[in-house]
Amino acid sequence: MPPDLYIVVRWVHVLAAAAWYGEVAIMNFVLIPTLSGHRGTARKDFLNAVFPRVFRMASILSATVAVTGGVLLYHHTGGDLRILMENPWGKFILVGGALGLLLTLFHFFMENRLARRVGVGDPDLPLEAVEDVHLKLRVVPRVGFLVLTIIFVLMMIAVRGV
Repeated sequence: MPPDLYIVVRWVHVLAAAAWYGEVAIMNFVLIPTLSGHRGTARKDFLNAVFPRVFRMASILSATVAVTGGVLLYHHTGGDLRILMENPWGKFILVGGALGLLLTLFHFFMENRLARRVGVGDPDLPLEAVEDVHLKLRVVPRVGFLVLTIIFVLMMIAVRGV
């Protein structure tokens, strides 16, 4: 890969990862507490107005991170993933990348399915179902934030060396 293209891919990867991390932080520390402050129809309206957009943004950002991460991984290994087991850099990249890929796959296959099943974005969602959605939104993003924090730490250690 030409050096100029490598720099662009790496910047896109880092910026998308930082934006994804920031989005999950905002979800945990701003949006969900705000949702908790609303009751009844106001909670339902807030849920339906905000969270479908948040989920779409997470889809775009997580896919961008996964694709650019894959390109960077191929650039560094030439497709020979055994290289990752040869030194601490590779092990940190392997664990962080695997966690990131698993989180991305969870988002695309489980979180989106769960959101549709519980009715996120459905204006006809019964108020009782809103409470169930609220409960799930208090747990799942917290776990995602913890995993993303671990990934960030692993990747920063890998970039700076052990």
